[in-house]
Amino acid sequence: MKIKIHRGTHQIGGSAIEISTESTRIILDFGNELSLDEKYIPINLDIDSVTKGIPDCDGIVISHYHMDHLGQLTTALPEIPLYMGELSKEVAMISAEYQDKNLYLRLLGANTFRGGEAFTIGDIRIRPLVIDHSAADSYMFVIEAEGKRVLYTGDFRMHGLRHHILDQLVNTYVGEIDVLITEGTSLSRDADKYISEATVLDDISSYIQDGKYVFIMCSSTNIDRIMGIWQNMPTDKVLICDAYQKRILDTVINNVYYESSLYRRHDNPLVLSKGPYPKYYMDHGFVSLVRGTENFISQIKEFPKDDVRIIYSMWTGYIEENLPLKNLLNTYPSYICHASGHVSKTDLLKFIDLVNPDVIIPVHTDSPEKLEELIPERNVYIINDNEPFIL
Repeated sequence: MKIKIHRGTHQIGGSAIEISTESTRIILDFGNELSLDEKYIPINLDIDSVTKGIPDCDGIVISHYHMDHLGQLTTALPEIPLYMGELSKEVAMISAEYQDKNLYLRLLGANTFRGGEAFTIGDIRIRPLVIDHSAADSYMFVIEAEGKRVLYTGDFRMHGLRHHILDQLVNTYVGEIDVLITEGTSLSRDADKYISEATVLDDISSYIQDGKYVFIMCSSTNIDRIMGIWQNMPTDKVLICDAYQKRILDTVINNVYYESSLYRRHDNPLVLSKGPYPKYYMDHGFVSLVRGTENFISQIKEFPKDDVRIIYSMWTGYIEENLPLKNLLNTYPSYICHASGHVSKTDLLKFIDLVNPDVIIPVHTDSPEKLEELIPERNVYIINDNEPFIL
């Protein structure tokens, strides 16, 4: 078995990891590059027989629907099959329908899989395992071929609402691992321990009590966050959203393949707002899911400042690149309350001890050498993009 990481050995986002045998070649994730620099021009993936030339790839397997893991699918040759989780595909298609029609068309024909159910591509056996991330229906993969076993984590965390299932998944499905390919987003960040998702939801619930008109800014596809907010709403308030957000939530709630107590429909109504907020809610107050766009920012500014509370529940790095949003948060009563979608350094080391692999390859990080410094007793293998690793 051979591993070649086309992108992601020294950067966060834009992942593309090739696993190949004598007869089969697959790619794990196929994402866009990320950058907060407005002048930065992202580079498309350029892979022989995958993005150009005669097709020679048996499948692209996507871990979750974030664009830094699937955004490059429109550059892949159309003959190459795609594989995604069932719910992940549905959510990705809704987002793509609004933002990228070409990606929507590419996703239409994607094959789907379900957590725990192994499938094969050529002579490579893949078992997807549902894990906790800031995207619903996220997976890590156990890859088996030619007598070797590889675990690819995708993006994951151990401080989310499903933190308790990881030990069980590892003990039941993972077994002995030759190579662990793990995300290392947190390796370059100062914070060691992260605030938990449960704590964030508790804080948001208390902040909601503090204002008449509460606007919550969070990713429209951070389903655990939104459902947690909805299920803990005060009985005297309703949750309002736009058609795009409601469509995503309805898709999650009505998905028959992804069973989760977190995604049950709540008795508290979800109100669709297509224009001005109805008079009843103007009189009695509400909680509204919004995004940091000019349209939403202008709507918020129409409300009396003393009656408004803004809860910002996303990565704070986005604020610096959005001046209108930054000014809004500095002007109106605002709270920042967020839990990362990525595993902390401390939890990553616990996970490595749990899996106990022979070799560890860090990806999705701009500081892979820091993992080597944290666990000098283990075999951490630092490689460069497009450098082959042969098991």
